[in-house]
Amino acid sequence: MAAPGRVVLAAGLVVAPAAAHVLSVSYGHLSLDGADAAYTLRMPLSEVPRGSGADEILGAFGLRSAGRDARRTDLECSEDSAQGLYLCEAAYRFEEAPSEVDVRCEYHSVTVPNHVHVLRSGEGEMARQTVFDITYRQATVRFTPPTFVETVASGLGAGARRALASPEVLLFLLALALAGRVRRDLAACAGAFLAGQAAVAVAGSAFGWVPPARFLESAAALTVAYLAAEVLFLPDDRNRWLACAAMGCIHGLFLAAVLGPSQMRAEFFVTGALACEALVLLCLGFVRIRLVGLRAERLVAVLLLTTGLGWFSVRLLT
Repeated sequence: MAAPGRVVLAAGLVVAPAAAHVLSVSYGHLSLDGADAAYTLRMPLSEVPRGSGADEILGAFGLRSAGRDARRTDLECSEDSAQGLYLCEAAYRFEEAPSEVDVRCEYHSVTVPNHVHVLRSGEGEMARQTVFDITYRQATVRFTPPTFVETVASGLGAGARRALASPEVLLFLLALALAGRVRRDLAACAGAFLAGQAAVAVAGSAFGWVPPARFLESAAALTVAYLAAEVLFLPDDRNRWLACAAMGCIHGLFLAAVLGPSQMRAEFFVTGALACEALVLLCLGFVRIRLVGLRAERLVAVLLLTTGLGWFSVRLLT
């Protein structure tokens, strides 16, 4: 396959996930009292599959200890229309009191592939946060105070996985790599984007303000379309880094949406996300500068422009 064909194929694989909701997050809390465990789930009503019952949804969540599954002894779910939430409370019982619990979380299999579940376990000094997604389905939860190393590793890992599992970020990074025709322009745009993203992610999580998911997805779609249009019609714009900074602010709200309610340390979560994005952008930039010609650049830009506008239109109508 010719080089332009490979580039277009790769772009198509990245574009494909954009049809799903890009901001799909639920929250849970797990507590342990001897051999009994209590679990609460808070999931937006918009993420609950139509026709799915409580048993089907909670079937994607399970607890184990010492190689044996915990037995679910109670389950009660309800819809809170005022808050737009689907609420569940479940009780589990182990054969004996565990010191640690193996958690299986596969909500992505009953909602959308890029669904993220933020689980808070324990109380007070023993509180831990674990982020589950399609790349991280099982984890061992210890009901002991987390060490500093565990806190750092958990935050960095959660941020990196969030970046890799975010189609809106990957699409924009692809457009950003196209826009940086030379190293200097790419570095300026990338630095401005990451700085804007970090500032808004930290501020948004601190103040607890995040726009509705529908608005965020529409705005993210427009950032992809706008940058692709600049590649096509304003290829030599010297002030593109200003636009990249503004677009970074929009994408920073996606991080804030996960970071705020999770109560994870912002400095570690954001660092993990930005480091992962910088690495992806470095790889894309290398391919762009060394291997992609003008013809392939314009083909991919047209594809991104069409996808961004189509995605925006879908979110306006749904």
